[in-house]
Order: sequence, then C-alpha cells, then structure tokens
Amino acid sequence: MGAFATTGMLYMAVRPEPPKVHAEQKLSFWETLPGENNPVNHGFAKLRGMAAEERFRTALSQNNGKTDFDVVIVGGGIIGLATARELLKRFPNMTVAVLEKEREVAAHQTGHNSGVIHAGIYYKPGSRMAYTCVRGQELMYEYCKQNQLPVERCGKLIVAVNEKEHKEVERLYEIATLNGVKDLQVLNSEEIRRLEPNVVAYSALYSPNTGITDYGLVAQCIANEIVQSGRAEIKLAFEVSKFENRPDGRIEVWGVEPNQKGPTLKVTAKNVITCAGFYSDRVAGLAGGNPAKAKVVTFRGTYYQLKPEYRGICRMNVYPVPSGGGIPVGVHFTPTVNTRRGIQMIVGPGACLTFTREGYRFFDFKLKDLWDSLTNVNLMLFALKNPALSIGELYKDMNKRAFLRAAQAYVPGLTEDMVEESFAGVMSQVFEEGGIAANDYILERKVMDGKILCVRNAPTPACTASLAIAEMLIDTATEDFNWDKETKMEDKKVSQKHLSTAVAA
Repeated sequence: MGAFATTGMLYMAVRPEPPKVHAEQKLSFWETLPGENNPVNHGFAKLRGMAAEERFRTALSQNNGKTDFDVVIVGGGIIGLATARELLKRFPNMTVAVLEKEREVAAHQTGHNSGVIHAGIYYKPGSRMAYTCVRGQELMYEYCKQNQLPVERCGKLIVAVNEKEHKEVERLYEIATLNGVKDLQVLNSEEIRRLEPNVVAYSALYSPNTGITDYGLVAQCIANEIVQSGRAEIKLAFEVSKFENRPDGRIEVWGVEPNQKGPTLKVTAKNVITCAGFYSDRVAGLAGGNPAKAKVVTFRGTYYQLKPEYRGICRMNVYPVPSGGGIPVGVHFTPTVNTRRGIQMIVGPGACLTFTREGYRFFDFKLKDLWDSLTNVNLMLFALKNPALSIGELYKDMNKRAFLRAAQAYVPGLTEDMVEESFAGVMSQVFEEGGIAANDYILERKVMDGKILCVRNAPTPACTASLAIAEMLIDTATEDFNWDKETKMEDKKVSQKHLSTAVAA
C-alpha cells in the first residue's frame, strides 16, 4: 500500500504541467460553419417548408440563432394547426411558428380517438361548443373532400334500451334541434332493426350526418399546408419552458428538446396563442395566466376492436344514451377509416382517471401529475357526486368482461371471443366549481399585458369543431391584439411605397 502511495506522489511531483492559455493569445473564428449559407436544400424545403429551410441555413449568422415571427402558436395538435392555417389565410403578410413538444404533430388526443365527426347533439345550446361543432362538421367534410382524405358520412344511432332512457333520447332531440343539427329522427325498435339488425333497443335518435375520418391524417395535411405557405414553420421537439416579455414589446418563448438539458431554443413573436392540450393549464401558467383556473385532469379511454371476421357487426356509429355527470358518452361501436390502424370496427372507450397526463397504460405514473389530480378539489367533488361512475370506469378499465357488458346492453350478440385489444387514447377535461365537468371551451384572454391568448379547455368535439374553433380563436385574437388596425396600417405603408415608386418613375 505504501509503495503505491509513494509511486502516486512521485507521479504527481513529475507530472508535466498542462499548457497554459495566455490572455494575450488571440483567437480567430470562422465566419461560417459547414452547411451555413449553402444553396437551398430542396429536399428539406419540400419536407419542412421554405421558411424552415432558410432559417436553418442562415439563422446563426444573421441573428444569433433567434427566430422572429409575428405569431407563435404553442401546440401542434389539430387545434393549434387549424389556428395557424386560419391565421395564414386571413393575414397574408403574417409569419407564424407552431411549437410542438413531440417529434410529430397530432401525437396525443388528435391521433388517438374514435375519429367521429360529431353532429352537435349533446352540447348546451348557445355555447361555443355547440356552435363550433355544427359549423365545424360541415367544414371538416369539405376539407376532407377538397384534400381527398378518407371520410364517410355513415350515420349514428344513440340508443335507449328501455322507456326510462327514451326520455333522454327525446331530450337530446330537443337540444340538437336547438343547435341546428339537421335531418334527425327518433326511431322505434323495428326501425332500428332495419338499419342495424344486431342492435336491440327500445328507441334511438338517428343522426344520418354523423361521420368518421382520420384526424391524425387531417392534422398532417393541415401541417403540410402550413409549411408550404412559405410564411410558417413547425418546430418539433420544442417543449416550452418560459415566456419572457422583452423591453422591445415582443414575447420571447424559451424551450428545450424533451428530456434534454440543452441547447435552449428561443423564438420571439408579437403575440402568442397557446393550445397545449394535456398541458394547457401549465403552459398558461408559464405565460402569466391564472394557474388555479381550469386545471386539467386526464382520463384514459381503452378501445377494443372486432376481429376481422366480426367487423361487420355494425355499419354505423352506435352509442348508448349519455350516463350523466358530463363524462363519458359511454362505450360505443365506431367504424374507422384510420390510416394507421386500418378499416376497423372499434368498441370503446372507457374513461379511467390516469396517474400521469400521458397515461396510455394503467400503471403509467408521475407523482406530480397524480398529486395535481388528487389535490384538485373540483375533481374530488365530481367523484363524490358520481361514485358509481368513478369506480365503474376504473373497474371497466381493468376488466374486459365488465367493459364489454356495457356494449352488450344494446348489442347482446357480442361475445368476448369476438374482440381483441386495440389502442388507448387520453383525453383532457376541466372541472369547474362544485365538481361540474366543464361543458364549453374555456379561453383566458389578454395574458401577459394583453399579448397572449390561452385555450384552457377544448375536449371533444374539438376535432370535429377544429376548423370552426380556429375561426373563433382568430376572431378573438384579432380583437384582443388589434390585428385589423395593424393590417390597415401595414397596407397603408405598402400603398405609400408603391405610390412613391410610381412617382419616382
């Protein structure tokens, strides 16, 4: 031991000194790095758009890596993307950046749902939700048609299995009529059987204009429109961590690649709109919104699908009457035209409280997320008011037989051996004072000195309504941010410039 110690001390004594960097040493720096200011990368431009391609080559040399836009939209789900698209349509001189935490757009709620194009039946008359669903339905059909995306107007039955539930069918008919839903019919058991021979029910509300599409594909199509505009960029793997109000009046948005320490990513904009889905409350809080308002709770919806030989058990959407409490609409049958999962007949979903905001599996867990749910007073009040619903959904999520029993109530011929496991989705929900599930979209306006608009709650039918929600958000933003006034001033400057040029000529 002593020998080793002696040898070590001897080495330390004779170890050569590292070369010193003297203060007077002058460093030289290359003006550019490989790839910078090269000719256009046309393949990159085709995939990500000309705006992203140009910034990639020139951003560091021109402005120290910062990228400036007129508007930043936080969230690359269908709401954020549709909002960016609407803004680009209305304001042809504006530039936009969409910031998305994941490495693809539509990674969560948009890409993991039933794919139903809702008609507007359930929603409170006069609400934003009712209006945007009815208008959004037709906009969605038209968008899918124009862009040749899979879409089917296959219809929907909301079935009552007894006379007591029939009262709910009548109530829904009245609500839907007030909302402007077209071509509704109340059917008796014989009329139901003619449409769907395997459905056994007392009565049903028939909505022939309810349909199906692939919202993940719709979102990708919108994203492609955005990047090909030449005025917008979608920044993936950009997890927002900070909003800063700069002295020049612009908002600087900081972020980082998820699960990484750096590099810090920054963009600036005159205005920001947040559409952050599962994290809408936290992102709004970072932006200076009220952190106690509209706290998000997430629920997992598990789906099964019919095995190939049994897919034809139904042809249209078949739903039970709503169970009450605000969630869920119940286990239902839905045909799908999903390009990832194929043409299927799915059964589901449930609505089980998750233990993390991205809880696609039962045992997915994050202490912070679970703590936020358990300390949410309004969620606890909801659970106390609806104990059978709360416990029942948890049990159904764990027990296939109990799950399918809900569907067998109106399709009694369904058996366990006819289905196989399919996907799971997670949906966000907000509970208001008194433990009531929020029944409308919630906006927080004029955050951070009036420069930020935050979407705080946008659950189903947000995919159906997305194009109409985008119209609503841009209307609101135009009012809050005085965009009409700015646009007129910009047009005036352009006109004066043209006039000066003409006079000079």
